[in-house]
Amino acid sequence: MKNNNHFLSILFCFFSLNLPAQKDNHGQEKKHRFSLYVGVGPNYYFNNLVIAKNYVQPWNYSLTARLMWEPEHFISLGIESGYSQLYTVKYKAPSLWPAQVTKIAVPVQLVVSMKFLKNYYADLSMGQSNLVDKFSSPDMGSFETSTWSLADFGVTLGYKYHINNRISVGAESKFFHSTKNKDSNLAFVFMVAFNF
Repeated sequence: MKNNNHFLSILFCFFSLNLPAQKDNHGQEKKHRFSLYVGVGPNYYFNNLVIAKNYVQPWNYSLTARLMWEPEHFISLGIESGYSQLYTVKYKAPSLWPAQVTKIAVPVQLVVSMKFLKNYYADLSMGQSNLVDKFSSPDMGSFETSTWSLADFGVTLGYKYHINNRISVGAESKFFHSTKNKDSNLAFVFMVAFNF
């Protein structure tokens, strides 16, 4: 009987020491969680061109990828990149050669994200973008030029629905502004997030 009491006392001590450790480990896993967001959707270009303004096709598409560190707080930090076709210009005037000009932005930006309500969040991103101009014409051939815009920013409002503890889906409205040529667009992106 005495041995049984000793055994129960040791067992009780083991469980009382082990439970806080399990809680700490569980909390630590959540605290250092990372998420990868991948999305695609249409975007609308706010036309500020002077030359060939009437030939601009404002509806294009955006691809985006974002890696975030999401601790158990309202604020998350990360880095974002992607591919945004800002606009396409197609010349079909009789006095000009037929030609197409496409402007693309490839941003590399730091992101600060804030959660609010239950599944909503807002992002502020700042950084640089590689701006690529592609020109193609049957008479003149094809070529492209690129330059860097050093002070670009974006604002995002999004909604995320958790399917399980690893995968989420959602939607975002993303405003992007490039300071080099004062280009702006608004994208509507459908997202998938993977937590790890």
